[in-house]
Amino acid sequence: MKSLLRCRCVCKSWKSLISNPDFMNAHLKRNVLKNACDHLVIHTGYDVSGFSVYDAEEFTKRFDLELPRPKHVSYAVYGSCNGVLCISATWRVNLASPIYLLNPSIRVFKKLPDCHILQTAHFVTLGFGFHERGDDYKVVRVVRFPRKKDFFAVEVYSLRLDTWRRITATPPVSQQARFPQPKCLFFNGFLYWITVEPSQHCTSIVSFDLDSEVFQKIMLPDILFGVASVPTVQVFEESLSLFHQRKDDNVWYCDIWVVEADTWTMNRTIILPRSESVAWPLGIRTDNKFHLVRHVRNMQRDPILVLCDPVLRRAKDTGISLSYHSQFVDAYRESLILLN
Repeated sequence: MKSLLRCRCVCKSWKSLISNPDFMNAHLKRNVLKNACDHLVIHTGYDVSGFSVYDAEEFTKRFDLELPRPKHVSYAVYGSCNGVLCISATWRVNLASPIYLLNPSIRVFKKLPDCHILQTAHFVTLGFGFHERGDDYKVVRVVRFPRKKDFFAVEVYSLRLDTWRRITATPPVSQQARFPQPKCLFFNGFLYWITVEPSQHCTSIVSFDLDSEVFQKIMLPDILFGVASVPTVQVFEESLSLFHQRKDDNVWYCDIWVVEADTWTMNRTIILPRSESVAWPLGIRTDNKFHLVRHVRNMQRDPILVLCDPVLRRAKDTGISLSYHSQFVDAYRESLILLN
Protein backbone atom coordinates (compact mmCIF):
# COMPACT_ATOMS: atom_id res chain seq x y z
CA MET A 1 0.00 0.00 0.00
CA LYS A 2 2.82 2.42 0.83
CA SER A 3 4.38 1.75 -2.57
CA LEU A 4 1.12 2.55 -4.35
CA LEU A 5 0.70 5.79 -2.45
CA ARG A 6 4.29 6.79 -3.23
CA CYS A 7 3.73 6.02 -6.92
CA ARG A 8 0.96 8.64 -6.99
CA CYS A 9 3.66 11.26 -6.41
CA VAL A 10 5.81 10.18 -9.37
CA CYS A 11 3.79 11.87 -12.10
CA LYS A 12 0.26 13.02 -12.95
CA SER A 13 -0.49 9.99 -15.14
CA TRP A 14 0.38 7.54 -12.34
CA LYS A 15 -1.66 9.55 -9.86
CA SER A 16 -4.61 9.51 -12.25
CA LEU A 17 -4.28 5.75 -12.80
CA ILE A 18 -4.09 4.82 -9.11
CA SER A 19 -6.94 7.21 -8.24
CA ASN A 20 -9.16 5.76 -10.96
CA PRO A 21 -12.21 3.90 -9.53
CA ASP A 22 -11.61 0.96 -11.88
CA PHE A 23 -8.07 0.58 -10.54
CA MET A 24 -9.36 0.80 -6.95
CA ASN A 25 -11.94 -1.92 -7.61
CA ALA A 26 -9.35 -4.16 -9.28
CA HIS A 27 -7.02 -3.69 -6.31
CA LEU A 28 -9.83 -4.54 -3.90
CA LYS A 29 -10.85 -7.68 -5.82
CA ARG A 30 -7.23 -8.85 -5.85
CA ASN A 31 -7.03 -8.51 -2.08
CA VAL A 32 -10.35 -10.30 -1.57
CA LEU A 33 -8.86 -13.41 -3.20
CA LYS A 34 -6.33 -13.67 -0.38
CA ASN A 35 -7.27 -16.09 2.40
CA ALA A 36 -5.95 -14.04 5.30
CA CYS A 37 -6.48 -10.44 6.31
CA ASP A 38 -3.67 -7.92 6.45
CA HIS A 39 -4.38 -5.98 9.61
CA LEU A 40 -6.43 -5.60 12.75
CA VAL A 41 -7.91 -2.23 13.62
CA ILE A 42 -8.71 -1.79 17.31
CA HIS A 43 -10.67 0.97 18.96
CA THR A 44 -8.77 1.35 22.18
CA GLY A 45 -11.50 2.71 24.45
CA TYR A 46 -14.28 5.22 25.15
CA ASP A 47 -11.85 7.71 26.64
CA VAL A 48 -9.77 8.13 23.48
CA SER A 49 -10.47 9.27 19.95
CA GLY A 50 -8.00 6.99 18.25
CA PHE A 51 -7.60 3.58 16.70
CA SER A 52 -4.59 1.29 16.61
CA VAL A 53 -3.64 -0.85 13.62
CA TYR A 54 -1.84 -4.17 14.14
CA ASP A 55 -0.42 -6.87 11.89
CA ALA A 56 -3.07 -9.61 11.76
CA GLU A 57 -0.59 -12.49 12.01
CA GLU A 58 2.29 -11.22 14.14
CA PHE A 59 0.12 -8.90 16.31
CA THR A 60 2.70 -6.11 16.21
CA LYS A 61 1.47 -2.53 16.19
CA ARG A 62 1.83 -0.75 12.86
CA PHE A 63 0.55 2.72 13.71
CA ASP A 64 -2.07 4.76 15.60
CA LEU A 65 -4.84 6.87 14.08
CA GLU A 66 -6.43 9.96 15.58
CA LEU A 67 -9.75 11.50 14.57
CA PRO A 68 -10.91 15.06 15.25
CA ARG A 69 -12.56 14.94 18.64
CA PRO A 70 -15.19 17.52 19.58
CA LYS A 71 -15.55 18.22 23.27
CA HIS A 72 -17.17 15.40 25.28
CA VAL A 73 -17.31 13.11 22.22
CA SER A 74 -15.87 9.62 22.05
CA TYR A 75 -16.30 7.26 19.13
CA ALA A 76 -17.86 3.91 18.35
CA VAL A 77 -17.63 1.86 15.16
CA TYR A 78 -21.06 1.23 13.63
CA GLY A 79 -20.00 -0.78 10.59
CA SER A 80 -17.15 -1.90 8.36
CA CYS A 81 -16.90 -2.87 4.70
CA ASN A 82 -13.99 -3.36 2.29
CA GLY A 83 -11.47 -1.88 4.70
CA VAL A 84 -13.56 1.21 5.52
CA LEU A 85 -15.10 1.94 8.93
CA CYS A 86 -18.24 3.97 9.71
CA ILE A 87 -17.70 5.89 12.94
CA SER A 88 -19.79 8.21 15.07
CA ALA A 89 -20.21 9.29 18.67
CA THR A 90 -20.66 6.76 21.47
CA TRP A 91 -22.37 8.56 24.35
CA ARG A 92 -25.02 11.29 24.07
CA VAL A 93 -25.19 10.65 20.36
CA ASN A 94 -27.72 12.80 18.53
CA LEU A 95 -28.49 14.11 15.07
CA ALA A 96 -25.69 16.66 15.37
CA SER A 97 -23.07 14.01 16.14
CA PRO A 98 -20.41 13.78 13.41
CA ILE A 99 -20.30 10.68 11.21
CA TYR A 100 -17.03 9.67 9.56
CA LEU A 101 -15.92 7.10 7.01
CA LEU A 102 -12.37 6.03 7.81
CA ASN A 103 -9.93 4.01 5.71
CA PRO A 104 -7.07 3.09 8.06
CA SER A 105 -4.94 1.65 5.22
CA ILE A 106 -4.44 5.05 3.60
CA ARG A 107 -5.16 7.05 6.79
CA VAL A 108 -7.97 9.00 5.14
CA PHE A 109 -11.28 9.94 6.72
CA LYS A 110 -14.33 11.73 5.36
CA LYS A 111 -16.91 13.62 7.43
CA LEU A 112 -20.44 13.05 6.15
CA PRO A 113 -22.86 15.94 5.55
CA ASP A 114 -25.15 16.99 8.38
CA CYS A 115 -28.53 15.39 9.00
CA HIS A 116 -31.61 16.56 7.07
CA ILE A 117 -34.05 15.63 9.84
CA LEU A 118 -34.73 18.84 11.74
CA GLN A 119 -37.29 17.66 14.30
CA THR A 120 -36.32 16.58 17.77
CA ALA A 121 -35.49 12.89 17.53
CA HIS A 122 -33.48 10.26 19.34
CA PHE A 123 -30.62 8.65 17.49
CA VAL A 124 -30.99 4.87 17.25
CA THR A 125 -28.31 3.32 15.07
CA LEU A 126 -26.23 3.38 11.90
CA GLY A 127 -25.37 0.80 9.25
CA PHE A 128 -22.75 0.81 6.50
CA GLY A 129 -22.22 -1.36 3.44
CA PHE A 130 -21.60 -1.64 -0.30
CA HIS A 131 -24.39 -1.53 -2.90
CA GLU A 132 -22.96 -3.66 -5.70
CA ARG A 133 -25.49 -2.87 -8.43
CA GLY A 134 -25.05 0.86 -7.89
CA ASP A 135 -21.29 0.57 -7.27
CA ASP A 136 -21.84 2.78 -4.24
CA TYR A 137 -21.22 2.79 -0.49
CA LYS A 138 -24.25 3.58 1.66
CA VAL A 139 -24.75 4.65 5.26
CA VAL A 140 -28.17 4.03 6.82
CA ARG A 141 -29.27 6.15 9.79
CA VAL A 142 -32.27 5.21 11.92
CA VAL A 143 -33.78 7.74 14.35
CA ARG A 144 -36.81 7.61 16.63
CA PHE A 145 -39.44 10.23 17.41
CA PRO A 146 -40.74 9.71 20.97
CA ARG A 147 -44.21 11.23 20.55
CA LYS A 148 -45.20 10.62 16.94
CA LYS A 149 -47.34 7.95 15.34
CA ASP A 150 -44.65 7.29 12.73
CA PHE A 151 -41.99 6.95 15.37
CA PHE A 152 -39.07 5.89 13.13
CA ALA A 153 -37.37 7.82 10.35
CA VAL A 154 -34.66 6.46 8.08
CA GLU A 155 -32.11 8.29 5.94
CA VAL A 156 -29.69 6.77 3.42
CA TYR A 157 -26.38 8.39 2.52
CA SER A 158 -24.72 7.77 -0.86
CA LEU A 159 -20.94 8.17 -1.04
CA ARG A 160 -21.15 8.51 -4.82
CA LEU A 161 -23.60 11.45 -4.54
CA ASP A 162 -22.32 12.70 -1.17
CA THR A 163 -25.86 13.35 0.03
CA TRP A 164 -28.55 12.05 2.39
CA ARG A 165 -32.12 11.23 1.38
CA ARG A 166 -35.06 10.09 3.46
CA ILE A 167 -36.84 6.83 2.62
CA THR A 168 -40.29 5.58 3.63
CA ALA A 169 -39.21 2.15 4.91
CA THR A 170 -38.83 1.74 8.68
CA PRO A 171 -37.66 -1.14 10.91
CA PRO A 172 -40.42 -3.69 11.77
CA VAL A 173 -40.00 -3.28 15.54
CA SER A 174 -41.84 -1.47 18.32
CA GLN A 175 -41.04 2.02 19.54
CA GLN A 176 -39.43 0.53 22.66
CA ALA A 177 -37.06 -1.75 20.73
CA ARG A 178 -33.36 -1.40 21.52
CA PHE A 179 -30.33 -1.85 19.29
CA PRO A 180 -27.92 -2.93 22.06
CA GLN A 181 -24.75 -3.44 19.98
CA PRO A 182 -23.26 -0.49 18.11
CA LYS A 183 -21.77 -2.42 15.21
CA CYS A 184 -24.00 -3.41 12.31
CA LEU A 185 -23.05 -6.41 10.17
CA PHE A 186 -22.78 -6.09 6.39
CA PHE A 187 -23.04 -9.35 4.42
CA ASN A 188 -24.03 -10.12 0.81
CA GLY A 189 -25.75 -6.80 0.18
CA PHE A 190 -27.67 -6.70 3.48
CA LEU A 191 -27.21 -4.90 6.79
CA TYR A 192 -28.04 -6.80 9.99
CA TRP A 193 -28.74 -5.48 13.51
CA ILE A 194 -29.58 -7.33 16.71
CA THR A 195 -32.72 -5.84 18.31
CA VAL A 196 -34.31 -6.43 21.71
CA GLU A 197 -37.98 -5.91 22.63
CA PRO A 198 -37.82 -5.24 26.41
CA SER A 199 -41.55 -5.75 27.04
CA GLN A 200 -41.52 -9.16 25.34
CA HIS A 201 -38.01 -10.24 26.41
CA CYS A 202 -37.54 -11.09 22.74
CA THR A 203 -34.39 -10.74 20.65
CA SER A 204 -34.44 -10.75 16.85
CA ILE A 205 -32.46 -9.61 13.83
CA VAL A 206 -33.49 -6.70 11.62
CA SER A 207 -32.11 -6.74 8.08
CA PHE A 208 -31.97 -4.01 5.45
CA ASP A 209 -31.53 -4.71 1.73
CA LEU A 210 -29.21 -2.06 0.28
CA ASP A 211 -30.67 -2.66 -3.19
CA SER A 212 -34.45 -2.62 -2.57
CA GLU A 213 -34.07 -0.53 0.64
CA VAL A 214 -36.56 -2.69 2.53
CA PHE A 215 -36.38 -3.85 6.16
CA GLN A 216 -37.24 -7.36 7.34
CA LYS A 217 -37.28 -9.17 10.68
CA ILE A 218 -35.49 -12.49 11.20
CA MET A 219 -36.41 -14.56 14.25
CA LEU A 220 -33.72 -16.32 16.27
CA PRO A 221 -33.63 -20.05 17.06
CA ASP A 222 -36.43 -20.98 19.49
CA ILE A 223 -33.92 -22.09 22.11
CA LEU A 224 -32.58 -18.52 22.31
CA PHE A 225 -35.99 -16.98 23.03
CA GLY A 226 -35.86 -15.04 26.28
CA VAL A 227 -32.19 -15.74 27.07
CA ALA A 228 -30.54 -13.14 29.26
CA SER A 229 -27.37 -12.71 27.20
CA VAL A 230 -27.76 -11.07 23.81
CA PRO A 231 -26.15 -12.98 20.92
CA THR A 232 -24.10 -11.28 18.23
CA VAL A 233 -24.72 -11.59 14.51
CA GLN A 234 -21.61 -12.48 12.49
CA VAL A 235 -20.42 -14.15 9.29
CA PHE A 236 -19.01 -17.64 9.83
CA GLU A 237 -18.05 -20.10 7.09
CA GLU A 238 -19.59 -17.72 4.54
CA SER A 239 -23.01 -17.91 6.23
CA LEU A 240 -25.05 -15.57 8.39
CA SER A 241 -24.44 -16.75 11.94
CA LEU A 242 -25.14 -16.11 15.61
CA PHE A 243 -22.59 -16.31 18.40
CA HIS A 244 -24.28 -16.94 21.75
CA GLN A 245 -22.29 -17.14 24.97
CA ARG A 246 -23.49 -19.00 28.03
CA LYS A 247 -22.05 -20.14 31.32
CA ASP A 248 -22.53 -23.65 32.69
CA ASP A 249 -20.81 -24.99 35.83
CA ASN A 250 -18.42 -22.02 35.80
CA VAL A 251 -17.35 -22.77 32.23
CA TRP A 252 -17.99 -20.33 29.40
CA TYR A 253 -19.25 -21.73 26.10
CA CYS A 254 -19.90 -20.11 22.74
CA ASP A 255 -22.62 -21.70 20.60
CA ILE A 256 -22.37 -20.93 16.89
CA TRP A 257 -25.59 -21.04 14.87
CA VAL A 258 -25.64 -20.69 11.07
CA VAL A 259 -28.42 -20.22 8.53
CA GLU A 260 -28.85 -23.22 6.23
CA ALA A 261 -31.76 -23.20 3.75
CA ASP A 262 -33.45 -20.39 5.71
CA THR A 263 -33.24 -22.43 8.93
CA TRP A 264 -31.02 -21.91 11.98
CA THR A 265 -28.72 -24.89 12.60
CA MET A 266 -26.32 -25.41 15.49
CA ASN A 267 -22.85 -25.51 13.91
CA ARG A 268 -20.61 -26.12 16.90
CA THR A 269 -19.91 -25.23 20.53
CA ILE A 270 -16.58 -23.85 21.69
CA ILE A 271 -15.20 -23.87 25.22
CA LEU A 272 -13.86 -20.39 25.85
CA PRO A 273 -10.68 -19.60 27.83
CA ARG A 274 -11.09 -19.66 31.59
CA SER A 275 -11.36 -16.16 32.99
CA GLU A 276 -13.44 -14.01 35.24
CA SER A 277 -15.59 -13.00 32.28
CA VAL A 278 -15.47 -13.11 28.51
CA ALA A 279 -16.66 -10.42 26.13
CA TRP A 280 -18.67 -11.17 23.02
CA PRO A 281 -16.72 -11.91 19.84
CA LEU A 282 -15.26 -8.62 18.69
CA GLY A 283 -14.59 -9.58 15.10
CA ILE A 284 -14.56 -12.55 12.73
CA ARG A 285 -11.66 -13.01 10.32
CA THR A 286 -12.01 -14.38 6.81
CA ASP A 287 -10.34 -17.60 7.97
CA ASN A 288 -13.23 -17.97 10.48
CA LYS A 289 -11.04 -17.34 13.51
CA PHE A 290 -12.49 -14.74 15.85
CA HIS A 291 -11.25 -12.32 18.47
CA LEU A 292 -12.57 -11.85 21.96
CA VAL A 293 -11.47 -10.21 25.19
CA ARG A 294 -10.12 -12.25 28.09
CA HIS A 295 -10.51 -10.35 31.34
CA VAL A 296 -7.86 -11.08 33.93
CA ARG A 297 -9.22 -12.38 37.23
CA ASN A 298 -9.97 -9.62 39.74
CA MET A 299 -9.10 -7.11 37.00
CA GLN A 300 -5.53 -6.87 38.28
CA ARG A 301 -4.20 -6.33 34.74
CA ASP A 302 -5.57 -5.00 31.48
CA PRO A 303 -7.68 -7.40 29.40
CA ILE A 304 -5.94 -9.39 26.66
CA LEU A 305 -7.08 -9.86 23.08
CA VAL A 306 -7.50 -13.58 22.35
CA LEU A 307 -7.62 -15.29 18.95
CA CYS A 308 -9.94 -18.31 18.90
CA ASP A 309 -9.84 -21.07 16.29
CA PRO A 310 -13.26 -22.81 16.31
CA VAL A 311 -12.06 -25.61 14.02
CA LEU A 312 -9.01 -26.62 16.06
CA ARG A 313 -10.84 -25.50 19.24
CA ARG A 314 -7.83 -23.54 20.42
CA ALA A 315 -7.36 -20.07 21.86
CA LYS A 316 -4.21 -17.99 21.68
CA ASP A 317 -3.28 -14.85 23.57
CA THR A 318 -2.15 -12.24 21.05
CA GLY A 319 -0.25 -10.21 23.64
CA ILE A 320 -2.29 -7.13 22.74
CA SER A 321 -3.50 -5.33 25.86
CA LEU A 322 -6.87 -3.61 25.71
CA SER A 323 -8.68 -1.17 27.92
CA TYR A 324 -11.81 -2.31 29.75
CA HIS A 325 -13.76 -0.09 27.38
CA SER A 326 -12.38 -1.57 24.15
CA GLN A 327 -15.40 -2.59 22.13
CA PHE A 328 -14.28 -3.00 18.55
CA VAL A 329 -11.76 -5.20 16.77
CA ASP A 330 -11.97 -5.82 13.04
CA ALA A 331 -9.74 -7.76 10.67
CA TYR A 332 -9.53 -6.16 7.26
CA ARG A 333 -7.69 -6.13 3.96
CA GLU A 334 -6.08 -3.00 2.59
CA SER A 335 -8.07 -0.99 0.06
CA LEU A 336 -7.89 2.35 -1.75
CA ILE A 337 -11.52 3.30 -1.02
CA LEU A 338 -11.83 7.03 -0.14
CA LEU A 339 -8.52 7.83 -1.88
CA ASN A 340 -10.29 10.57 -3.85
